[in-house]
Amino acid sequence: MGTNKSIKILVVEDDEADFFLLEIRLRKTSFQKEITWANSYEAAIEELNSETVDLVIVDYKLGAYTGLELVSYINDKFPFTPTILLTGLKAAAIDEEALKSGVYDYLAKDEYTVNDIDRSIRYAIEKSKVLKSLKESENKFKNLFENSVAYIFLIDSDHLVIDANKSALKLLRFNEKDEITGMNIADHISPKIFEFHTQEHTSVEIEFSIDKAEKKVFCILNSSIVDEEKNIHQLVLHDITERKLNEQKEKLLEKQVLTGKVARIIGHEIKNPLTSIHLSIAELRYVLEKTPAEQEDPEELLQIIERNARRIDMLLEDLLNATRFDTINSREFYLHDLLDETLLLVQDRVQLKKIVIKKNIHANLILIGDKEKLMIALLNVLVNAVEAVAEKESGRIQIATSFADKKVSIEIADNGKGIPEHDLHKLFEPFFTSKQGGTGLGLVATYNIIAKHDGSIKVKSETGKGTTFFISIPIEK
Repeated sequence: MGTNKSIKILVVEDDEADFFLLEIRLRKTSFQKEITWANSYEAAIEELNSETVDLVIVDYKLGAYTGLELVSYINDKFPFTPTILLTGLKAAAIDEEALKSGVYDYLAKDEYTVNDIDRSIRYAIEKSKVLKSLKESENKFKNLFENSVAYIFLIDSDHLVIDANKSALKLLRFNEKDEITGMNIADHISPKIFEFHTQEHTSVEIEFSIDKAEKKVFCILNSSIVDEEKNIHQLVLHDITERKLNEQKEKLLEKQVLTGKVARIIGHEIKNPLTSIHLSIAELRYVLEKTPAEQEDPEELLQIIERNARRIDMLLEDLLNATRFDTINSREFYLHDLLDETLLLVQDRVQLKKIVIKKNIHANLILIGDKEKLMIALLNVLVNAVEAVAEKESGRIQIATSFADKKVSIEIADNGKGIPEHDLHKLFEPFFTSKQGGTGLGLVATYNIIAKHDGSIKVKSETGKGTTFFISIPIEK
C-alpha cells in the first residue's frame, strides 16, 4: 500500500466513546486516510451504497445486529472490500467465527496499539489485492476453460468426470453439466490407457466413442494434475479425426502412385529381356526347322535366353528382398561375426578390383536381431561401395564400429566416385538407381531392414571423394 494515496476508512461502531478512542489511534498511523463514522448497521449500509470505501472497521456488537452480519453483507455486495473486526470478547469461538465469515483481520478492544492498527490495515488491504488478483486469474482460467475449442475434462482418480467445458458438452451432445458429471471417461476411450494419471503432459492418440455409431480420433494434448491432494486431473483432447482421414487418403494415393510406378518400371524392365527371349526362341525355332546340314550352332541363342531369364529372376528377387521384411526373427549374435560373414560375400569382387579393406570392429559385442536380414542390408551397402571404387586403382573401404547410448553404430566408407548432392535424398526410393542394369531396390531393402530393427541409416557423400553410410542399431545387453 502506497503511503501517498489516501484511503477511505469506514468505522462502524455504535458506541461514540469507543469510536473516539479508535479515531485517535487511527490518526496516528503512518498513512494518509479519510475516516467516516457509522453508528449503526443501517447507517453503514447507507454509507457503503453511497460512497466508495477502501476499508471497513466494524465492531462485533451493533445493537440488533452483529458485525459479522455486516461483514457478510459487504462480502456479498462489495467483494474484495477488506474488513477488520473489533471485539471485546476473547473467546476462541469468536475468532474462528470471524475468520470463517470472511473477515480479513480482527483486533481485541483495549489491547491494540497504533502499530497493531497500522499492521492490521496494511495486512487487510494487501490481502484484498491478492484475493482480487487470484479471483481475476481464476475468472481468466475459467473463461479459457469454458470457451476453449479443445475438449477439456476434469476427472478424478476413478476416471469420473467432475467438470467439462462447453466443447466437451457439445461433443457428447449434452446441454447441461449435470448430465455429464459422474460419467466414466474410460467407457469412451480406446485403448484403455490411463497412464496420464501418473505422467503429466502425455501426448498420445486415442479413439473416442461419441455413441455406438460414431467414433473420433483424438490426441491427448495434456493430462496434468490440477489438484494433487484430491487427485484431480485435467484431460485436454484435440480432434484429429479429419487429419487422420486425410493422412489415410494421402497414404492410399501414395500407394496407388507407387503401385503405378512399380507396374511401369517392372513392365519396362521385364519386357526388354522378355523381348530378347521371344526373338531368340523364334530364331531358334527357325534354325531348328532347317536341315541338319543347314543348321547353325544354336548356342549363342541359348545364351541370350539364359542371360535374359537370369535378368528377370534377379529383378524379381530384388523386388522380393525389398518387400518381405515384415517378420524379424531375433536372436543373439556377435557384431564381428555379422560383418566378417558379410565381407566374405563380396570377397571375390574386392580381390578382383584390388580394394584394400580396413577394419576397426569391436570384438564380442552382442546384438539382438535377425542376422540373415542384417547381412542382406550390409551386403547391399558393401556392394555399392565396391562398385563405386575405380577399377584396379587404390580403392579403399573402411569399416568401423562404435558403441554409445545403448546403440551400436556401423560406419562403411569408400573413396569412390561419390554421389551427386541432388541424388542423395533419392537413395532409398524404390527403383532409383544410377547403375547400369541396377534395379534400384537394394538400398530400399536395406532401409526397411534397419527400420524393422528400430535403427536408422544416413548417408554422407561428396562427388569424387567417396561415400559414407552411417547405420545405427539399438543394442540390448
